[in-house]
Amino acid sequence: MGVVVVEARGLGLRTSRGWVFRDVDLAVNAGELHAIVGAPGSGRTSLLLALANRFPTSEGQVELRAAAALGQVAGVHEPDPELTVAEHISERLSLLGRRADRAGPTALRPGAADELPADELADAEAEAEAEDEVEVEVEVEVEGQAGGQAEAEGQVEGQAGGGGGPDRRSTGRRGFFGYGTVGGRPTGRRGSPRQGRRDAVAAVITGAGLGTDVPLDPASRGRDLTPVQRQILGLVLATLAGPGLILADDIDAGTDGADRALLWDLLGRLTDRGIAVVVTAREVEPHSPSIVHRLGPRVTAAADQDTEVNR
Repeated sequence: MGVVVVEARGLGLRTSRGWVFRDVDLAVNAGELHAIVGAPGSGRTSLLLALANRFPTSEGQVELRAAAALGQVAGVHEPDPELTVAEHISERLSLLGRRADRAGPTALRPGAADELPADELADAEAEAEAEDEVEVEVEVEVEGQAGGQAEAEGQVEGQAGGGGGPDRRSTGRRGFFGYGTVGGRPTGRRGSPRQGRRDAVAAVITGAGLGTDVPLDPASRGRDLTPVQRQILGLVLATLAGPGLILADDIDAGTDGADRALLWDLLGRLTDRGIAVVVTAREVEPHSPSIVHRLGPRVTAAADQDTEVNR
């Protein structure tokens, strides 16, 4: 038996419409993954927030024995639509008063040697945005020097085609950790502000225990993130304070099979670091090593709540 991080005893929530959930007993140990499963309206989100001491209940009690952090919870805790991924991370580190290389306890600390502190991460983001604004002008100038016979876009295509990297053309953007050339000029080179930003964000993600295969572009704004990317960003931000418990809502909403498999795998990576994780979902991936708590529909009497181990 591990160390209990949060425990609920006889927990219930009643509204004017009846019981949302009732008689919920569960204990979450460090390094365990728990999934609260039920249809919309079954009280999943309310129970999740109650376990984090963020939502009042009508009966029973919750004993929270470690710091808790929320991941993605729609309408409660979600990405700012105007901020980029890098800005979200920079802002959270600044609020915590921490550097990127001190973003959590030893088990979560990013291991890259060239991590940037939060203020430098913000500076790199600002410089990269400014660099994007002048990038197209520079490309057009290079094109004119090269020949002047073709339209600007066609010339960029011709010059970038053999560069061995993503074709940025006039967008000023490229894929995560992308490299290439435009007009014979290298892009994404080591030491550039933009690459420094990407390296810093990658260091934070790796240090969070999520690995290096996370599809999260530092330049993407909150409004442009897919459902799986919103969930991943929520998990990254939650780890920065070094919590013992992370809670995320509707983990499988708007995702396909590949996205769900990735998310459940990432949740497993967090528990491998000793973090307790509680999520809500409509269903659980078959091979996810999670403890499942199934909530029945909202009723006027007690809602059924069954617990099973998904192995």
